[in-house]
Amino acid sequence: MKTQVKNGSKSHTADELINQVAQMPKQLLEKHNIQLLTPTDNVPTASVETDSVGLVQTANVEKLKRARTAGYYETGMALNITHGIQVVDYLITYGTDYNPSNPAIAVASLQTMNTTGQDLLDNARAKMQEKKLTTQARQDVYGDLKPLATRILNELEASGAPQATIDNARHYVRKIRGTRIIKIDPDSTANHVSASQTSFTEQIQHFTDLINVLTPCTQYQPNIPELQLTALVAKRDAMKATNNAVSTAQAVWSTSRVERNKFFNEPVTGYVETFQAVKRAVKAIFGASSPQYQQLGGLTFRRIKE
Repeated sequence: MKTQVKNGSKSHTADELINQVAQMPKQLLEKHNIQLLTPTDNVPTASVETDSVGLVQTANVEKLKRARTAGYYETGMALNITHGIQVVDYLITYGTDYNPSNPAIAVASLQTMNTTGQDLLDNARAKMQEKKLTTQARQDVYGDLKPLATRILNELEASGAPQATIDNARHYVRKIRGTRIIKIDPDSTANHVSASQTSFTEQIQHFTDLINVLTPCTQYQPNIPELQLTALVAKRDAMKATNNAVSTAQAVWSTSRVERNKFFNEPVTGYVETFQAVKRAVKAIFGASSPQYQQLGGLTFRRIKE
């Protein structure tokens, strides 16, 4: 096996390169983040390269290993349906020769399962997209909250408001920013719980408290529309609405996934086990070495892992 050549270095066989690396000190290997390969490592030729000093570059090896051991996720769901449709197409060509005793694996029942499975996949993906859109809408509303709070505080300080009012407003502005109200003693060795209160729900409360400080303050009369109380209340309401929308979308999406996964993964009657039963039925009817089973044998059906 020949390797790719870089920077004019000589071509080496994989075994030669592996032997070279095996002779290098462990410290040098660690310094260059090089992993030792053994003759049992099944690495494609394209992934083994040499640099200007003939070192084996194994950056792609871990990616290849991860690809082989990766779980069966979104892409596998659609593949189940694709294979299910192929199975039904083959069964139809067998005509009356395919006549299983179990009505659940009859052609008509399998066609219904394919339709239902595709609908559940499409619904879950649609709900996922809706969740993404609501999440982005919430981010758009919350995105300028911290700079807005700073502008409000500056406007209040310039308005001639009482110092107590300014101090109260500053307290909630600091909460919106996520800064600690009571500073930690740098000489203290005690453990401290995080004082950041910046969840979406907490930000709504902090902003509401800030509005409540501004409302009775007669000096706070900004000319800038987005700093006026009516605009601040409207923003607070938008924050509540988008946060509730995300919560609802998350629940709907999660439930759609539960329904989808149950349909595919259910023991005995689920999609995966049903089509695996079809393959066994074809093996029983036509034989393990039959052309019919050879057509279906390579079509995989795997449970959804999430």
